[in-house]
Amino acid sequence: MAYEPGFDPLDLSQGIPHEGYRRLRAELPISRTPSGAWFLARQADVLAAANDVLTFRSSFRDPGVVVPDQEMLISEIPEPRHGRVRRVVNSAVAAHRLGQIEEFVQKLAHQLLDRLLAAGRGELVAEFVMPIPASAIGTLLGVPVEDHARWAEWSDEVVQGDYPRKNRNARGEGLAGAHPEFAAYIDAAIAAHASNPEPPNDFLTRLLATEVDGYRLSGVELRTLLAFLLVSGNETTRHLIGNVLHTLATRPDLYERVRADAALVPNAIEESLRVDPPVAFLLRECQADVEIHGVRVRRGDKVAFGIASANRDEKHYPDPDVFRLDRPKPTAHVAFGGGPHVCPGSALARLEGRTALRAFRERVAAFEPEPGYVRAKVPTFWANGPARLPVTLHPAP
Repeated sequence: MAYEPGFDPLDLSQGIPHEGYRRLRAELPISRTPSGAWFLARQADVLAAANDVLTFRSSFRDPGVVVPDQEMLISEIPEPRHGRVRRVVNSAVAAHRLGQIEEFVQKLAHQLLDRLLAAGRGELVAEFVMPIPASAIGTLLGVPVEDHARWAEWSDEVVQGDYPRKNRNARGEGLAGAHPEFAAYIDAAIAAHASNPEPPNDFLTRLLATEVDGYRLSGVELRTLLAFLLVSGNETTRHLIGNVLHTLATRPDLYERVRADAALVPNAIEESLRVDPPVAFLLRECQADVEIHGVRVRRGDKVAFGIASANRDEKHYPDPDVFRLDRPKPTAHVAFGGGPHVCPGSALARLEGRTALRAFRERVAAFEPEPGYVRAKVPTFWANGPARLPVTLHPAP
C-alpha cells in the first residue's frame, strides 16, 4: 500500500489544505510527507499519540543542539523531568491570580480601540492584536510595560529565525548563544527579582519561590522557561485573536450575533480555535518503534500531529467546516494539543481572547476588511494566523 498523499500536508503556504486533509481522514489516516515525516490526520490518532508522551517527543530542533537545561516546556523535555518542571509551573500559576491580567488586558484593549475608532480604520493585527499578548505575558512575568514591544520583537526573531539550529552563522549554543540580548534581559529580570528583599507579587517571583517535592528550577531552566512562555504566549495567542477577528470581519452575520449576546463570546473563541487553530500541526520524534494503522513507525522517525485536520474530523463534529456559535461541547478540540503535555498557557490564551473580543464587541458596531483585502498567513511555517487585517470600523453608539 502506498502512503504518499499526493500533496504536502505540512505546506501551509496557500493556506491550510482542508480538502486534502478531508481525503486523508477518509482514506489515509497516516501518510508520508515529502520531507519523510508521518502525518496523523484523525483526531483519535492525534489524541492517542499526544497521550503517549514516552513515545513521542517534540521535534522542532536538531538533535544535540540544546542541552537539557535549555529544553523548552513542550514535549521537548522528556519524562520524568517534564513532569517535575510542569508541577513547579502549575503551582506558581495556581498561586497567581489571572484576574489581574484580565483587568490589564481589558484596559489595554479599550486604549487600543480608542485610537482605532478615532481614525475609523486601521490594521488590526499590528494595532490591536499584537500588543495584547506581548503586553499581557510581559505583565504576568513582571517586566516593565515599556519593554513589552521589545519582548514581542525578540519573540518573533526566535520563532521566525534559525534559533537554535547549528549553522555557519550561529553565534553559539542555546538561547544565550543564538540571541544574547534576549537571554541577558531575562537573566537581569531574574536577578532583580531574586535580590529584591520585597519582590513584586508576580509570576516570576512565584517561580523563584516555588519548590515541588524538593525540585526547584535552576537559573538556566528558569531563563529557558520564561523565554518559552513569552515566545509561545505571544505567537499563538496573537493568532487566536487575529483568526477570530478575521472570521467576524468576513462574516458580519456572526458578528451581529456576538454583539447581540455577550454570552456567545467564549463560544466564538472556542469555535475559532477549532476551525482556525493557531498551530496547524505539532512535530514530534518517535522514541521507539510503534505501529499505527498497520504502519510501522520507526524510532527516530518524525511524526506530525495534524491539529487542523483533527479539529475538523467528521467522526467528532457535525458540520465540521461550519463555524457554529452553538456547537455542543465547544472546548472539545485539540487546538492546544492534548494529554499530559497539553499547552500550559491555554487558560491564559483563552482569557486574553475572551477579554479582547468582549472589549471589541462593546466598542465596535460593525467592521469589514478594506476593499481588495486577501488574507496572507504569517511566515512561521507551522503557524496559522493572518499577517495583516486592514479594516474599516464603525463605532458603537
